Amino acid sequence: MSRPTKIYHCTTPKKARLYRHTGHIIAPVRGFDTLQAALAWCIKTQRSVIYEINAPESNTHKLPDHHNAYGSAWWIDGHVSDFRCVFSAEVDA
Repeated sequence: MSRPTKIYHCTTPKKARLYRHTGHIIAPVRGFDTLQAALAWCIKTQRSVIYEINAPESNTHKLPDHHNAYGSAWWIDGHVSDFRCVFSAEVDA
């Protein structure tokens, strides 16, 4: 399986505000290789914001767990400053 070029990170509105304020997400950054998998994880964990992150090939690793029927879980070994919000229940729902 090849590494994804993007991963989708689920978070809470409180942490989303912190990410925007500081300009980065602190490592390790976990996410899914599909938006649908991230949405399923948000429902399961009661998180309501999803960020799309460009996944650097050299620092992206597959997690041994957290996968679901819609995608695989990955983590980035490093802080992330290149991210954009693709879903927020407060705004989009």
